[in-house]
Amino acid sequence: MSTLYADRGFVSINGVEVLDVESITVRVSDGTKHVPTMTRNRRFTGTVKGNREISCNFAIAVQNTLATPKIEMIDYQNNNVALTFEQGADIYTLVNMDFVDVEQAAPGVGTEGKKTFNTIFLDMIQQVGNSSLFPTSLSSILSASGS
Repeated sequence: MSTLYADRGFVSINGVEVLDVESITVRVSDGTKHVPTMTRNRRFTGTVKGNREISCNFAIAVQNTLATPKIEMIDYQNNNVALTFEQGADIYTLVNMDFVDVEQAAPGVGTEGKKTFNTIFLDMIQQVGNSSLFPTSLSSILSASGS
């Protein structure tokens, strides 16, 4: 028996699924970098973290008879907008969404038109809570530390 791996991802904004998604990229960066120190062995001795940056970009196919979602028209200052990203058993909700930019293009004859959204977020919530690499729960970590 073989393992089936996820080949698709899904996006919804405030619970409404975005249709015709062609590609999705969620990026989380802590801005981690080496601390340059003057050591005898010319090696770094540690790292420092910056602020967490969370972004998502996704492209949708442009239909011929239906208008595309107007995510760029949302009033992000006065509305709390969240994006949920699902792929396989992973589900993440990215909260406090803000719009960066959008690009709509017709790449060439015989190729579907695309609209690509770039967005940023203030936080990320992991909705599933399990992993094949780290099958521990918070309660087992706390009990192991004697808390």
